[in-house]
Amino acid sequence: MAGGWLISTAVISALMVWARIASETDHPTLAGTLEGISHNPGFYGLAGVARLVSGLTLVAAAWCLMKTWIIRQRLGSPLVAWLLGMSGGCTAISGLASLWLAMTVPLFLPVASGPEVSAFFETALSARELSGKTGFALAGLALIVASRSQWKVGGTLRQVSPGSAILGTTMQFIWVDSATPVHPVVGAVFFLWLLVVGTMLVTGRHPDDMATVRRT
Repeated sequence: MAGGWLISTAVISALMVWARIASETDHPTLAGTLEGISHNPGFYGLAGVARLVSGLTLVAAAWCLMKTWIIRQRLGSPLVAWLLGMSGGCTAISGLASLWLAMTVPLFLPVASGPEVSAFFETALSARELSGKTGFALAGLALIVASRSQWKVGGTLRQVSPGSAILGTTMQFIWVDSATPVHPVVGAVFFLWLLVVGTMLVTGRHPDDMATVRRT
């Protein structure tokens, strides 16, 4: 179940990125961003819904991870699940903010040039961005903590342990504006990580195989 939810998170996140790009709302100015949302509320709203759902599926994955034998047998840290759960919660909040903007900006854009309305939308956009970045960074921290557990569990998971540590570290650069050009690359690698680890969990060994894991 945990692996299935991680795979779902990856697939829905890919839909979110596609819809966000199609909405053409990434502009350097507030006026340009609001105009883009007003012209493409459908795609921007779809991106918001996908972001919301991907956050919820990540929360579900975290909840299931808490019940896996890897954590129950103390081979993995519960902190990984907690960090992923908080990441999913922040991502869901970001999705809600995007969805709200998609529904309200087209209605109020004619008066959005006023200082009070502009400031309100700017605050909403900042909240969407902050919660999204926080969710991404928390997921990166989860990967860093998970890398140790993956190495401890052994087997196939040990093979992705170094990659988890490196990827989790690079995900913290989401806070560095000058690193913006590499963010899509890091996001794509995180997408692959979700698919790979999700698949490993789906096809993973049963608790009956603990002796094999310990020998590894």
